[in-house]
Amino acid sequence: MNEPLLQWVSPEQARGIVARGGCWLDPRLPGERQALGIEGSVNVPLYVLRTKLAALDRNVPYVAYCDTGRRASAAAYILVERGFDAYVLKGGLDQSGLPLVRRGASGTS
Repeated sequence: MNEPLLQWVSPEQARGIVARGGCWLDPRLPGERQALGIEGSVNVPLYVLRTKLAALDRNVPYVAYCDTGRRASAAAYILVERGFDAYVLKGGLDQSGLPLVRRGASGTS
């Protein structure tokens, strides 16, 4: 990956981007997101992201996150290469300190 294409942001910076109209992007598997995620995030698993780009708004900045940052960085790289404004949450979900939604096995809060 070409690292300079990626913009890593702190949880505070990420919250600011989302507050100004950005969107959280969760590239994890649906089951992972159902167990723990950020409220209001869009779930597009990394393995289908390239085929789902048309469903994303090119005028919205995306902050990608996952557990460690690996899938998020791959997702942001794909988005940036395709002309999107995308960022990676530094430290991943595990170290974000962001308020997270924990759901039961049924996927409800």
